[in-house]
Amino acid sequence: MKKMIVSLLVVILASIASASASVSISAINFDAPGNDHNNLNGEWVKITNYGSTSVMMGGWTLSDEGNKHIYQFPQSFGIDPGASVTVYTGCGSNSANALYWCEPQAVWNNNGDVATLKDNGNIVDQKSN
Repeated sequence: MKKMIVSLLVVILASIASASASVSISAINFDAPGNDHNNLNGEWVKITNYGSTSVMMGGWTLSDEGNKHIYQFPQSFGIDPGASVTVYTGCGSNSANALYWCEPQAVWNNNGDVATLKDNGNIVDQKSN
């Protein structure tokens, strides 16, 4: 019985890790056209689910280098297989393909920054400009 429970836990954990591995940062735009502080939604990070199953992103975060700014995905947000979501720095109405950080100022450094995507504290992907 113990072996069966352990085996089941291994399968569950492997499927969770596999789902996380299928999600990655597919594009970034850290340098908004014009003054970044006046065009907050010109800064964005696009995240794509390359896997074959939906991934719930509650507990996931997106942060800049040094974790000065950390975006927390809505608890009920999920990304379907083959779908992408763009996280904008500014404000707007969240949807299946657009999320808004609603930061009062620019987040990303134009002269070099790193976007880090984490699933419950574990790094899933990183991209730099």
